[in-house]
Amino acid sequence: MKQAMANLQPSSSARILIAGYGAIGRAMAKITPECQWISLNRSSHSDLSQHIQADLLTLDAPFPEQCPDFLVYTATPDKRTPEHYHKTYVEGVKSLLNWAKNQPIKHLFFVSSTSVYAQHQAELVDEQSPAMGASFSGKAIAEGETLLTNSGFDYSIIRFGGIYGNGREMLLRHVSQGVDVEAQPAPLTNRIHESDCAGVLLHLMAQAEKNMPLEPIYIGVDDDGSNKAEVYQFIEQALGFNDKVRLITTRPDNLGKRCVNSTLKQTGYEFIYPSYRQGYGELIKEKQSD
Repeated sequence: MKQAMANLQPSSSARILIAGYGAIGRAMAKITPECQWISLNRSSHSDLSQHIQADLLTLDAPFPEQCPDFLVYTATPDKRTPEHYHKTYVEGVKSLLNWAKNQPIKHLFFVSSTSVYAQHQAELVDEQSPAMGASFSGKAIAEGETLLTNSGFDYSIIRFGGIYGNGREMLLRHVSQGVDVEAQPAPLTNRIHESDCAGVLLHLMAQAEKNMPLEPIYIGVDDDGSNKAEVYQFIEQALGFNDKVRLITTRPDNLGKRCVNSTLKQTGYEFIYPSYRQGYGELIKEKQSD
């Protein structure tokens, strides 16, 4: 995995608790293994030396005796249903905030999604745009964000969009199986590599450690927003296929949105994969060399 060395990283003394320890948490710990990491999830096992086995919905485990400097909420639903999204992003967040109340946590980071934006007619979207999620997933995540804003903690919400890499290969499967894309015009899409999700969180964490001011909300997408036709066609070519991406001469009802990452870029963050072309290109080369 490439790494942009110009990005800030927390010090080795930073204590970081990952609630809902999963793919992004593992990527963070891989980049900065020297930090004092604590994982929290239902599993009885963890690749980290400090682990709390607990269900986020109950959290009956004692809070760490030595309070973490940073708490990162990266939980994801077990299934894509309204019930599971409500459990993860509403009940789970309530439980976590209650568990951590009155603890001197320096900063809390919440991994959110650009699905909180209901815009779908090719609008430009930034952190000030209305976020009233039209889908059940977007609505649940937006409700979780509101809980955080009223929590009393110093916090930052990072709305990632179109995460791929390190096992997230949905678009590769679509192309391999053959995919139709409405292309009059093709809908917009926003992407970010999972390694950059981890890099963004570490970069912002390091800024908080240095008492640099952080924004309450950041949009986390790469520099190269495109449309689905271009992304799928690039993947098709990189995989060595022909005629897997079929452009349909109709206009889609959902034209997507163009998410703007300028607030994140103003922090000085440099993307490991600034374009889907670099990210998917490396991902495909790695798969083909296996």
